[in-house]
Amino acid sequence: MRAPLFQSSLFFALWLSCGAQVNGQRNALDWKLDHVTCHEVGALLTYESSMQSAGGEWNAVLAGVPSDANVSSVQVELPEGVRLVSVNQTQILPDLADDLAWLAKQVEVKQLALDLERALLTALDQERAFLESNRAIGGGGEVLLVDDVEEMRHYLGQRHKELALDRVDLASNVRSLERELETSQRDLEALQREASLPQNALELIVSGQGRGLARVQVATQLAGWVSSYDVAWSDEEGELNMQRYARVVQTTGTDWSDIVLEFRTGQPLGFHSTPTARPELQASHSQSYDGYCANVKWVNSGLNDVAARQDVLRGQGALASNWRMQAGQRVSVNGSGDAARVWLDELTAEASPRWTARPSQSETASRSCHTRAWMDWRALSGESRVFQGNAMMGVLPLNMPSWGDSLVVQLGFDDGVRVTSELLQDKSGTRKLSGKRVVEQVRHIHVHNEGAEVATVDVVEQLPLGPNWDMTVESSDGGVWDPATGEVTWAAVQVPGSGSWEATLTVRIVVPKRGSVVGL
Repeated sequence: MRAPLFQSSLFFALWLSCGAQVNGQRNALDWKLDHVTCHEVGALLTYESSMQSAGGEWNAVLAGVPSDANVSSVQVELPEGVRLVSVNQTQILPDLADDLAWLAKQVEVKQLALDLERALLTALDQERAFLESNRAIGGGGEVLLVDDVEEMRHYLGQRHKELALDRVDLASNVRSLERELETSQRDLEALQREASLPQNALELIVSGQGRGLARVQVATQLAGWVSSYDVAWSDEEGELNMQRYARVVQTTGTDWSDIVLEFRTGQPLGFHSTPTARPELQASHSQSYDGYCANVKWVNSGLNDVAARQDVLRGQGALASNWRMQAGQRVSVNGSGDAARVWLDELTAEASPRWTARPSQSETASRSCHTRAWMDWRALSGESRVFQGNAMMGVLPLNMPSWGDSLVVQLGFDDGVRVTSELLQDKSGTRKLSGKRVVEQVRHIHVHNEGAEVATVDVVEQLPLGPNWDMTVESSDGGVWDPATGEVTWAAVQVPGSGSWEATLTVRIVVPKRGSVVGL
């Protein structure tokens, strides 16, 4: 009677053991980062995996999530019939056993090949030493191994040449294998260090029965992007070509490989905080990052510039809201902060060329073109690479204006339009009684257009400013002086092709005693 009892007890123990394994099991799902919605600050990462649950409660682990991932903002979509019990944040060691084994095998193979080449090199050197010791055969009266001494000498000389050439090849092979072995050993050591570092992970505890696709969305602030453009002006067509890119940086430590990448403004909903001020649109002239918008500074800093980040979130960077666009094909972005430039689309639009001549800064005028097509294109502020033909001329800011205004695209300096400022008359001096210095000058502004068409030129002459100066400025041909900036501007001057334009500027400045004037 004890045998059946023993068998039933054993069965019950096995059943308990199997039940405990089912309830505590951890399924290794093959998660893939498939889709990323990258915001100006932050990103929403979507992971996918096939899931099959046969019932009971079990754990699914998603490894490699960003370090700032917050379980409170995680969104989980499970197959029908499968229920989410809880989400926990944890750390696990990365599963790199297969990669480690493969690299270790590569090190072993390269070490064996190197040992064989070294052995061949040693044997060759031994043969060379033996031949060298037999060079004097026949010179001491000993019994010769061959009858013809000349034939022996010829053989030794020829064999020395062959061994010398073989030694060069072997020595080269040894050096090459030593470098390859050193590289493989470094790779193995790096992977061993990586395998010993815990990864951030999410532990999903699920229950129920079902099969299908599981999705997990995780928000992070360790990503950002900015608009980047390639611009080129065609004199023949009178058109502006703009290719739009997104310059993306992410520092999650994990590469985004072959993903669907979508771009949006703002930041993911999970990271919104109470704004300290109402968002305001800011024109390009009010940007404070060397002419660039805050987004450029934020991305170029490797996501480290806190002030630029705050400006982006206040709406001072992109000058737009509710904007979204998706890359045309799957892309990859390095996780260590290296910028990736992702192509989005292209625009060819009519534009009006215009020049700005500043004689106090350069004899060469800078060229730009003006277009309103940016509104239909929904362009955002960023940076632009300026091209003439296939040559890149430089990188310049590209800031969107207020809605309804023309976008000014800087195209760099143009030798075809030149400007000079010449002193015609100078009656400057110091008053004897008051000690005040009086500057009286008449200057001649000359703009020459070497092109065939009429050029629209804004001529800007910068005058110095100083405290308590009594300043009078008169200009011909409609020049307007701004006392706040010291600039005298002749707007939209029409300079004929192969012709010139001229104006005079009269300046009178009374400077207080012991004062001085610099810049005239």
